[in-house]
Amino acid sequence: MSGQPNDVHRQGFRFRTGVLAELEEDGRVFACEAQNISRSGVLLVGEFPVPSADSVSFRLCSPSGSLSVSLKGRVIRVQPDTDGTTVRVALEFVEMDDSRRDALEVLLARIMEAPPPGPFDGLKPGATPQEIRSALEATPLQQRIALASRTGLKEREFLRSDIHPAVLESLAHNPHLSVGEARALAASIYLSSGTLDTLANEPRFKGDEDLRMAIAVHPRVASGTAEKVTADFKMPQIKKLLAKPGLNQLLREKLFRRTTQK
Repeated sequence: MSGQPNDVHRQGFRFRTGVLAELEEDGRVFACEAQNISRSGVLLVGEFPVPSADSVSFRLCSPSGSLSVSLKGRVIRVQPDTDGTTVRVALEFVEMDDSRRDALEVLLARIMEAPPPGPFDGLKPGATPQEIRSALEATPLQQRIALASRTGLKEREFLRSDIHPAVLESLAHNPHLSVGEARALAASIYLSSGTLDTLANEPRFKGDEDLRMAIAVHPRVASGTAEKVTADFKMPQIKKLLAKPGLNQLLREKLFRRTTQK
C-alpha cells in the first residue's frame, strides 16, 4: 500500500488474514477485521464510521489473541460497501519505530503459522442473507466449487445460498450431504437440470417423498426426471403432489389420469 519505490519487496508480502482488529475513531473503539495485511499497510473492514482524519490509530491481534500490536495508519482509500453499513479502509503504516516494526514482524509470523481462515469464518450464527451473499461473492468461484464438494455442515449451509449452478452441482455431489440438506438444496431456483438429476439418482435419497416432490415441481426439472421420481407414487402421494404449485402441466395431466383409473 506504500507508494515508496524501495518498498516493492514488501508489497509482495501481502495476504488475506481475517484477523481481528480494533479501530479508534472519535474517541470510540470499533471491532473490525484486518485483511490483506503486509509490512507496509493493511485493509480494515467493518461497521465503523468513515475516518474523519487523515490518519487513524488501530490495533491488530494475532489469530490466537495472545499478541496485539498498536499502530497508526494514513488513510489511502475508503470504500463503503453497498449494504450501507460496512466500510473498507486501506491504511499505510506511519510512525513505525523499531519496536513497532519488531512487533509487526512477530504478528506476521504468528499469522503465517496459523491455519488460513475459511471464507465463512467471519459469519456468525444467524447471519443475514446479505452477509452470506457478501461472503460468497468475496470467495473465488473455483474455490467455492472445490469447497462445496467436500466441506462440512456449517459451510454447506452457507453454500446452499450460492446462485452459481456449478457450486450447487458440486454441493449435490458432496458425500456428506444429508437428505434434509438435499431437500433444502432442491428448493434453490438456481439448480440446473443436471443437478436435479443428481439428486434424483442418489441412492441415499430415493426413498424420501418430500425430496422427490421438490424435484418434480422444480421449474428446471427435465420431464423424464419428474416422471421417474413420481412413477411409483400411490394415490395419497399423487393427490398431495397435485395440490402443489409449479407442477408441469403434462405431468399434472398424467397424474390426474392415474387418480381416475379404477
